[in-house]
Amino acid sequence: MNQIKVKDIVAHFHEIANPELAYEWDNVGFQLGDAEAEVKKILLTLDVTENAIKKAIKEDVDLIISHHPFIFRPIKKITNPLYLKLIKKNISVFCAHTNLDLVKKGVNFAFADKLGLQNLEFISNESGSKLLHVAVYVPEDFMEQVVNSVFEAGAGIIGNYSNCLNDYKVSGQFKPLKGSNPLIGETGKLEKVTERKLEFFVDSFSLNKVISAMKQAHPYETPAYAVYPQEKQSDNYGLGLIGDLNKELTIEEFSRFVKKRLKAKFVKLWLAGKNLDSTIKKIAICGGSGSSLLSKVYGRADIFVSSGFDYHTLLDSKIPLIDAGHFYTEYPVLENMRKMLSGFEVEIIELKAEEHEIQKEIMI
Repeated sequence: MNQIKVKDIVAHFHEIANPELAYEWDNVGFQLGDAEAEVKKILLTLDVTENAIKKAIKEDVDLIISHHPFIFRPIKKITNPLYLKLIKKNISVFCAHTNLDLVKKGVNFAFADKLGLQNLEFISNESGSKLLHVAVYVPEDFMEQVVNSVFEAGAGIIGNYSNCLNDYKVSGQFKPLKGSNPLIGETGKLEKVTERKLEFFVDSFSLNKVISAMKQAHPYETPAYAVYPQEKQSDNYGLGLIGDLNKELTIEEFSRFVKKRLKAKFVKLWLAGKNLDSTIKKIAICGGSGSSLLSKVYGRADIFVSSGFDYHTLLDSKIPLIDAGHFYTEYPVLENMRKMLSGFEVEIIELKAEEHEIQKEIMI
């Protein structure tokens, strides 16, 4: 059996939730430990807290994978007892935060699955990456070869569609100069050719890989291509989701349903002038703190479920709000994280909801 290392797990997660998707203020990725260390047991947790570390040590875990960053701000010295405990026990830490919020296997899709939402669309497509438009000119006989290479490298994905491409027949010309090694034409003579112009979209974090694949597959010594930044965001990623319930519920029924499905101690409901028996079907959600998305929900959903709504947000809201708690709206992602690791022969355990410090929260 091949030895599984920390770096293998990290690379796999980055294929699913590329760290360049994360927002600029965030700190994601491999945060503590030895990338070459062997991994036999993994602990999944929402946060790297005292309870999580105690369980990791007790269970002889090699790697902790957390949603929230363990190290969020720059540190000048390593004296924190939590850091020292992990270092002494050779336990590594990896975190996937806003990059995991934004992908289709991430936080909000796990949340939507818990509520049984259908016909999902992102609330906002903003992410830490940029959408780019690439155009390249290829001899007709080599078009399929180049196309297959750029698709394999990650180009041409738009929403739920892959292999997306436009191509045109074009006329071009060039003059090979001294020292060149042209596929077509002779040194010093103007050559006119018929080519195909290929156009496709690519995410900024995949650009280098796509361009490298294109050059390797291209028959020309110096391929002609251009890269254009786009004003629009990629349809492949986004924050928050809007979807449909399979049947209408009253606001009261839905609030109780949310509490039950998330196993929350309580949820806070703001009616925004509606009645408890008002019916709803179109639901907006955002795991964690989603108040910044509220203005983008208006006119698109009947109610918004998230957490962290402050006093003035409640007063100003045009639609009902359910604050189900930061922890409870994000905890379902641990199920998806477990699925992401299904291809590795490692033991996976979780810091259960009842083991988390948030369970010490009490209502008086």
